Amino acid sequence: MLHGLLLATALLASGTPTPAPSASPAAAAPARAGIDLSTLTPQQQAAVQAAIVKLSQNPVGNIAAVPLQSNFNYGVGPYNRFQYNLNVQPVIPAALGTSANLIFRTIIPILVQPSFAPPTACGPTGVCASTSGIGDIQEQIFYAPKTKPGQLIWGAGPVFQVPSATPGALGSGKWAAGPDVVALLMPGHTVFGILMTQIWSFAGQPNGPNISTALFQPFFNYNLKNGWTISTAPSITANWLATQNKWAVPLGGGVSKTFKLGDQPMQLSLQYYSFVARPISTPQTNVKLSYSLLFPIKRGIDIAELIKENM
Repeated sequence: MLHGLLLATALLASGTPTPAPSASPAAAAPARAGIDLSTLTPQQQAAVQAAIVKLSQNPVGNIAAVPLQSNFNYGVGPYNRFQYNLNVQPVIPAALGTSANLIFRTIIPILVQPSFAPPTACGPTGVCASTSGIGDIQEQIFYAPKTKPGQLIWGAGPVFQVPSATPGALGSGKWAAGPDVVALLMPGHTVFGILMTQIWSFAGQPNGPNISTALFQPFFNYNLKNGWTISTAPSITANWLATQNKWAVPLGGGVSKTFKLGDQPMQLSLQYYSFVARPISTPQTNVKLSYSLLFPIKRGIDIAELIKENM
């Protein structure tokens, strides 16, 4: 998912200017974003950078992003074949006055799905053709009230799944919906919490199997210097209607780097997971390579408060 919307030093887009030697925290910390940060000391600028990176790891934070998550899945199906899944996951926040945000997160899966047929059924070469296309699209919406520093941050709302798969074999053929919720804390150098969703099918192809699935995604980020982060965010899923092997449970983690190219904040991450429990349609191992373009929403950021919390 989650997991990982990191923001580089977005408020420092003009670079690291030479600060005024006599600048003090009280005098050098204006109240809002969009100001000239050249009056901040290097220590204050580092505090702002650390705070913004942490805030960006909040799944219901005030940040727009376009993550592209490439999943390289190995050992899928009864013949241990390779699957590729690119998730395009734009995230758009919308302000509800000054007290809350609505977060819209779309998940568009682009799939290269291997065949489950035996090699003997795939012609003289024994190589079975894969099926490529778009899977079922999900839309997640979170209502997220603004909280004070140190308090539990949370968001909740509906999630919808559309039978958009093309070709149809890449999807369920069902309309589905349910609730989603996220909760997290951000003490010190860490950001940790959990994202949970549950969907049930309610319409669609009558001859297709019904859907009742859940996602539990705990996440933990430990922020190092210079934009580096150590993180884990395993996507644990449950198929409540399966007669056996209901759970898919990966273990692993990885690293990410937040940086800027010109004035554009972006992030790269690499994670590895191995499944300790899984149905046959789930891979044995998963490698995630993610690239995100980040667009900070600067309104309402209190620079003085960020410096106070991170000095």
